[in-house]
Amino acid sequence: MMNASTLIGEIESPRPLRAAGGRLSVVGWCVARGESFPPPVRLVAGPAVIPLGGRHERADVATLLPGEKAAGRAGFTLEGSLPAGIHLGRFEAQLPDGRWRVFKELTIAAEAAPFVVVLDEPISEGTLRDRVKVGGWALDPVQPVAELSLHYGHRRIACVIGRTRTDVPAAFPEVAHAGRAGFMSEDFLVAGHGPVRARALLADGRAVVAATKVSFSVATDENHEPELDLTAARIGLEHTRAPRAADPAVRVAHPLNVLFILPGSFASNNALHVAALANELAAAGHACAVAVAHDKATLQHLDRPAFRGLTHADARNDPDFPDRRGPDIIHAWTTRENVRLLAEQLRSRHASRLIVHLEDNEQQVLALSLGRSVAEIAQLDDAELARLVPADLSHPRLSRGFLAKCDAVTVILDRLREFVPPGKSCLTLPPAADGRHYYPRPVPAAFRAALRLAPDTTVLFYHGNVHASNAAEMRELYAAVLELNRTGTPVTLIRTGLDRVDFLGGLATAVAPHVLALGQVTHHHHLPPLMALADVFVQPGGPDAFNDYRFPSKLPEFFSLGRPVVLPRTNLGIALRHGVDAWVLDRADAAGIAGAVRVLRADPALREKLGQGAAAYATAHFSWRRSAEALAKFYRTLAVS
Repeated sequence: MMNASTLIGEIESPRPLRAAGGRLSVVGWCVARGESFPPPVRLVAGPAVIPLGGRHERADVATLLPGEKAAGRAGFTLEGSLPAGIHLGRFEAQLPDGRWRVFKELTIAAEAAPFVVVLDEPISEGTLRDRVKVGGWALDPVQPVAELSLHYGHRRIACVIGRTRTDVPAAFPEVAHAGRAGFMSEDFLVAGHGPVRARALLADGRAVVAATKVSFSVATDENHEPELDLTAARIGLEHTRAPRAADPAVRVAHPLNVLFILPGSFASNNALHVAALANELAAAGHACAVAVAHDKATLQHLDRPAFRGLTHADARNDPDFPDRRGPDIIHAWTTRENVRLLAEQLRSRHASRLIVHLEDNEQQVLALSLGRSVAEIAQLDDAELARLVPADLSHPRLSRGFLAKCDAVTVILDRLREFVPPGKSCLTLPPAADGRHYYPRPVPAAFRAALRLAPDTTVLFYHGNVHASNAAEMRELYAAVLELNRTGTPVTLIRTGLDRVDFLGGLATAVAPHVLALGQVTHHHHLPPLMALADVFVQPGGPDAFNDYRFPSKLPEFFSLGRPVVLPRTNLGIALRHGVDAWVLDRADAAGIAGAVRVLRADPALREKLGQGAAAYATAHFSWRRSAEALAKFYRTLAVS
């Protein structure tokens, strides 16, 4: 009799799994060891069961599992509907005795049909130029609207909701609250220009936004004279001084084919690192390709990539180097499972040299993601680990084997050498900042004035997402901003990035007036002009099992802008001279950050010294050209050994 351990399979759709509008489509493969045919598969998510939708050939699985007769036909597709919400999805396969066994469990976010807004009074599309009240209807298929406002340009108009509509229920008969979806603006339009979007707060507390087909272009009102041109050109952020162009790279006589494998998309921080290195290697004559797990279209977010972008599936089929050879070097960017599986398969096929890059304490990242301690995870058996560890995180046992079998290792900072097997060749490969965009910039005074920031306001800037690993320290940064303002020190935090967890809780309302949240800036090279608004950069945190083994990607960018940098005595902070290169705290918690800001505000000479020190440190220590040259030499020693 077979047991669950005889099932081998993977879900290959991008993580996290999402069912847009409630519709889910998942691809993967599954094999029952020793069987001639692939097993039936299904997805069970609460009361919902999605059966097998189709089969497809998988030559790559046959290569991966050469002894399994069913491997070449193991591909499958599951398609179906799920109710809105977060579901634990159990991917099951049927054994020959008829029993169903789980081979993978993943979280699935099922999204309801989208929030819809229609303006139809006095017009339903085009441009409205009159100072009138406007109306229409707004409908979320799951929750009634609790608050609604219209936004255009920099204007916000509140609306009266709950008005009766007879046409909307006819279009959405399944939505019980459709008959009360109507709204009307509370007041007449005010001066402003731009396409109209609606923002609603739903009954369950969610905020949703939708566009309309209408633009407002109201030239004047009682508070704005006709002479005030609200359509005037925007204030530019770019500083006109162009940085000195880098010297041409030295072309190599014997170029290499290099394949980088990333665990995510081109929108991730580690993709910025790989892209910069690949660009420099390509400038020296090497042929580079970068394979991402999903969303290859995010390559367009990068500034002038000089390498070929691939998906993992593309790389599995053919890395496609110009000389029609495979990769000489495979650089696996982390030990994440999806990277490990592809790297090992391609290494075997092409006899490539395999290098693994470390940039985090992967076991601590896994522990934080699963909400369990490292010790607890170490006690789990192989079957439970296979169920819990997603493809985009590192398996605590398989990753050690991956490191043991590779030819060499690169690390983002020296502390990570603790995880490198004894005797393994290792190169420290520090990050840098793109010198085409990151360089000392003056404060854009005109834009600060347009933001109505008082001259004595200190501006902090932080770009980056908030996730389980850094949520606690980001809360400390926000708490410092609130404390400074409460005690008479005006501080504004400009923030970009996404909040993947709720990290503020009850702090959110109080700190909101002091935070300018700009959301995600998808093109990374658009950040430096915004960062120039800052007086001080702060990296929160302190020494721990997470921070001691990482090198925050934003630090080289902070230093390159020539502003004072406040950071904790961990990772890069250990190497810095306090009061010269940066302002180094034992812990960059709320009290420490607030104290540092007060010191820097009171001492303009110190701010100037630290700004110059930061720029000098960046020049001396952060260079993608130097890192790439060192990496190319490292590759060459492996390629000829």
